[in-house]
Order: sequence, then C-alpha cells, then structure tokens
Amino acid sequence: MTERGASRSAVLAWVAVVVILVGVVGLVVYAFSHAATPATVTQTARTSPAVLAAVSSVPQATFDEVGVTVPGAQLTPPEVLSGQPPLSSGGKPEVLAVGAEFCPFCAAERWPLVVALARFGRFSVLHDATSSEQSVFPGTPSFSFAGVRYASPYVAFTGVELYSDQVGADGTFIRIATLTPAQAALIARVAAGGGTSAGGTAPFVDVADRLVTTTSAFSPALLAGQSQAQIAGTVDSPAAPTAATGNASATVAPPTGQAVVAAANQLSAGICAADGQRPSAVCRSKGVRAADVSLGLPVPD
Repeated sequence: MTERGASRSAVLAWVAVVVILVGVVGLVVYAFSHAATPATVTQTARTSPAVLAAVSSVPQATFDEVGVTVPGAQLTPPEVLSGQPPLSSGGKPEVLAVGAEFCPFCAAERWPLVVALARFGRFSVLHDATSSEQSVFPGTPSFSFAGVRYASPYVAFTGVELYSDQVGADGTFIRIATLTPAQAALIARVAAGGGTSAGGTAPFVDVADRLVTTTSAFSPALLAGQSQAQIAGTVDSPAAPTAATGNASATVAPPTGQAVVAAANQLSAGICAADGQRPSAVCRSKGVRAADVSLGLPVPD
C-alpha cells in the first residue's frame, strides 16, 4: 500500500470512530432527556379486606408499647427537614411517596407508610405488589400505590409508582407513570437543600417537607419468607422475637411487626408536626411522643 493510500485509510478509520462516538453520545443524551411514555400494564389485585383491616387497625397500645425500639433490628429514621416551603395539596399537608413496584426497598417502606396513614384517614382502594424476583430481596410482598384511593380530614396523600414489576420487550421494567414537573423539582430541591440523596427517587417519601426518607426504614430481609397476610398479622399483633424452645440451632424470628410499627410512629410524628398535632389521640400518644424525641421534633404539650 502506498503512503498516500495508508494515510487515506487512517483518515477514513478516524471518521468512522467519530461517527460512532457521535451516535453513542446522541443515544445517551436522548435516553437522559426523554422520559419513556407510560405504558398500560395489568394492575395487580386489590388488597384483601382482611389485610387492609389488619394494617388499618393496629391498637394504640401496640404503638405505645413499641415506640421506636426494635430489638434485633436497626431502624433507619427519616431525616427532619428545615427551611423548606410546606408541601400541601387541597389545603392539607401532603405526603408524597414515589416508588417502583419492582423495588424491594420501596416494598418495605410502604408497610409503615400505610400503617401510619391509616391513623389519619382511610384507604378505600389499595393494590397488592411484590418486588421483582430478579432483584435483591426477591419477591418482597407489599402494596402498590398505583390507583390508590385515600381520604383524610387531616392530610392529603399522593402515591406514584414509576415502574411496574413487569418486564417489557426491551428487557427493562415497564414505566407506568412519570413525575410531574413540580414533583421532580421537589425531589431535586430537597436533595440539594436538605442534604439527602434522592438521586434514584425510589423510594422517596416526603411528609409535607417536614420529614423525608430515601430508603426503607428497615431491611427488606425482615419481610423475607412471609406472605402479605402473615406480615399484616405481625403488624396487628407484634411480638418480641423469640427462638424455638429446645432447639439450640433455631434462629430468632425477625421483629417484623415491631419494625413496621416503630417506623410508622416516626412517620406519624412527621404528619402530626405538619397538621397541627391532629388528631390529638394519635399525636399526643406515648408512641408518637417517643418518635418526636428520637427525631428531635417538638413534643406537644
């Protein structure tokens, strides 16, 4: 090959590389700047009345007995925000929950959030959900806030599930919702101003800009090996973890119910701080007061 031919081949090779790089960069820019259009997927079954009743009628004595103490498990408390404008909807403090149905940490966090919100209002429609079998903590039973219906005289609730637990033809989880510009701006603002990391947005729970959490209050491992109904039963009547009698190799049962109730007390404290400490029976209860102290929130008289 002549020197001129070699030089021409080199130039063509560099042109090809540049074209490929431009194409790759274009695809990356497109992926980050264009949200996929939400798809329609088969919605999961409605949560059974028995499960909904169990998580909606936890005795006040149970909240007070548990407080924020969970023997044998570590609780990750929400972060108290300051200097943020109040988050509200329809004249009420708003709780915004952003998650994804495939996400196990979202699955875990929905349990205490449902239990806490049930102290201030009523869920009339809630759907079942199970985290992805292909993810860490596979098959974590929970709920979905897609199509949720909740009413309260004290607080407004908005639940957003960004992705389904179903996989599309392209091998990724199907997007079923998008954030509104206001919701996206809120997450970005809280992450920047509150010192928390909300980059993944799932789970993201903002209690009227008084509390925020970007992970589950406890490890999804506490829910492993249990059905939704069994978990609801431990929440309704939590017991201290015990090992099987006479079996030295037995493992201690996870404190599932206690963890859910303790985290619900913390979320309840945030709602009470935002809605003027109403209702009094909840906000001045021993369990919520314990959460106030642990979080550094004002304790009502």
